[in-house]
Amino acid sequence: MGNKTSKIKKIYAVWVYVRDFEESRKFYEKLIGSRVKFQEGDWIEFDLDGTSFGLLQLRKKGTLQPQKTHIMFQIDDIEAMQRKLEGSGVKLIGGIRNESYGKLLTFEDPNGHWLELFESNPQGVGKK
Repeated sequence: MGNKTSKIKKIYAVWVYVRDFEESRKFYEKLIGSRVKFQEGDWIEFDLDGTSFGLLQLRKKGTLQPQKTHIMFQIDDIEAMQRKLEGSGVKLIGGIRNESYGKLLTFEDPNGHWLELFESNPQGVGKK
């Protein structure tokens, strides 16, 4: 067998537990697009250029306690996406923030999970 390293190569998948599968599926299909990789019952997986993003119905009784996990999606036009989210009634957490490395916009999914959009700075680090 070859010499394999034990370093992490990339994020293979992110799974988010949801309380209402259909509502969440529709939300993420609008956000991500219809790049469904796989769906079976109360599980759906989207393909984001080699990273799987999955939704899974919470099976326990009781309420979902969203963790303020940081899930960041990279996009090309953050202003256009902000208008789309606002037009869909999505709860934004503040406005677009300009950082040296790019622009960020935080918002909430129907389950209370915080998500963030990232548009990289084409001029490079240090420019605002």
